[in-house]
Amino acid sequence: MKMKVRILNVYNNNALQDKGLKSDYGNSFYFEIGEERILFDTGRRGDILLNNMKTLGISPDEIDTIVFSHGHSDHTGGLPAFLSARTGREVIEVIMHPAAIEPKRFLYFYPIGFPELSEKQKRGIKFSFVKESFEVVHGLTTTGEITDRPEKDSTAWYMTHKVNGRRERDPLSDDLSLVLDTKKGLVIVAGCCHAGLLNTCIHVSKLFNKEIRAILGGTHLMTFPRKEVEHIGDVLEKTYNMPQLYLNHCTGKKAILQLKARFGPETVHDFWAGSELTYEI
Repeated sequence: MKMKVRILNVYNNNALQDKGLKSDYGNSFYFEIGEERILFDTGRRGDILLNNMKTLGISPDEIDTIVFSHGHSDHTGGLPAFLSARTGREVIEVIMHPAAIEPKRFLYFYPIGFPELSEKQKRGIKFSFVKESFEVVHGLTTTGEITDRPEKDSTAWYMTHKVNGRRERDPLSDDLSLVLDTKKGLVIVAGCCHAGLLNTCIHVSKLFNKEIRAILGGTHLMTFPRKEVEHIGDVLEKTYNMPQLYLNHCTGKKAILQLKARFGPETVHDFWAGSELTYEI
């Protein structure tokens, strides 16, 4: 039985014009799969998330599940306002890696981690902390923790977490992406891809042994020099038969323009707030 899947970006650095949408640094995706409604990340600011959801006709009460790509505040900060906006009494499931909730900081002092929640907000959540690949609903699966990273990842010395009471460089073991298993191949949806875009592709290929059809979202190439972006293009083309790229957020303007110049706008697309794709599973 065929089923249509709708993927809509609701929060991003940029937004489609003339739709009443607001832009802000962060990422959030909305999925419709059959009767299921899933939010992947909640952006940085709750007021912007709720504005964009309302503008796009999405009610907080209709969301069945939230999945977090990792614990950074530009992907989790909208959660408190989202929970407060829910009027129903149903508890919502929140799926994430256990390290996503640990205190993360920029350098040693500026908090960039999971937001504080009130006791009332906590009562509205059922946390599911999962390290392994996890089926959210039929056809949509998390990558789980990506430990094998032969290619360059997107961590940095200034992203820190605590180990035995001391601040150290955060390996961002909590980074995960979603994988949609469509009739024509796999679609990877990434929040930030701190594990590294190519490492994520390697991991997904091992999990599914199917062709990667498209990659959506933030790929954290904004700090990669041209030579390294060129290498990523080489591998995507030669190893993965050049999937469609729908890029946003931390991919960075320079990397997106470089990839567009090489592969063309028919292959490399912007995917701003308000952008939408549909697939069949």
